[in-house]
Amino acid sequence: MTTEAYADTEYWEKRWEEGRTRWHRDYVENILKNHCDFLTAGGGKCSIFVPLCGKTLDMKWLAEEGHTVVGVDIVDLSAQQFFTENDIPFKKHSIEDFSVYEATDDAIKIKFFVGDVFKISAECFDAVWDCNALVAINPQDREKYIQKIDSLLKPSGRILLTTYEYDKTLRNAHPFSMPPGDIEALFSSFNVQTAETIDETERFKTNFNLPWAKRHVFHITRKQQTS
Repeated sequence: MTTEAYADTEYWEKRWEEGRTRWHRDYVENILKNHCDFLTAGGGKCSIFVPLCGKTLDMKWLAEEGHTVVGVDIVDLSAQQFFTENDIPFKKHSIEDFSVYEATDDAIKIKFFVGDVFKISAECFDAVWDCNALVAINPQDREKYIQKIDSLLKPSGRILLTTYEYDKTLRNAHPFSMPPGDIEALFSSFNVQTAETIDETERFKTNFNLPWAKRHVFHITRKQQTS
């Protein structure tokens, strides 16, 4: 069985410095495009939080669609590369424990916070796009992470979440296996709908020598309060 201790900041910084960012995609995630109507409640302009964002092109795409985007990642190089590789002019400043990269093009509303996701308290968001962030979190910190997301989400907010599922007896490392039952338990105060399941066997067999794998897409909303 493959195991991996919780990766600290230095670990992730080294991976970025060495260009070992296998998780990065040089395209906008199709899941986001296909489920964006859910995320934005039908297409209205939203404030969207992207935790553990790396340099994902999803943020640029969302901003170009007219949304206000806030990403957070612990590695400064990810922010540098995001803005320079996408030719987005920016300014850099500090807010509390974070270095903040902010687009200066009025047509692109993006802020990128560099720091600990658990310390962010910038604002409340209409939506959260969690693209494999939860599956990268140390398992013992998952409930803390859900509480943080809950605190950042407006009462009417929505979460679009992706996870992977595979045989946990063969691998215990990020991206961690999190089947639908895990998500339903963690988000017990929310409505959780498994919106799509995608076969990921070929990729996980190549990358991790696993016999099978799935990717799940979840639509998550708050349960309505009853009087």
